[in-house]
Amino acid sequence: MLEIKTIKEKRKEKKWSQTYLAQLSGVPQPTISQIENGTRRYPRFENMKKIAEALDLKLEDIFLPSHKDMK
Repeated sequence: MLEIKTIKEKRKEKKWSQTYLAQLSGVPQPTISQIENGTRRYPRFENMKKIAEALDLKLEDIFLPSHKDMK
């Protein structure tokens, strides 16, 4: 299960626009928009990796959100 809100929350926390995230990550802005709003149901792993790196997130934060609650 993807935790798409993690991407959007982290981007907004940094006060970045989708366009700025696109420039940093190399992922097109429309793709970022589709990922954030859930219309791109199966985003490419490579794009998710680029977005995670740009946001200084671990892939686990996106792909395994419940691990944050595990001790």
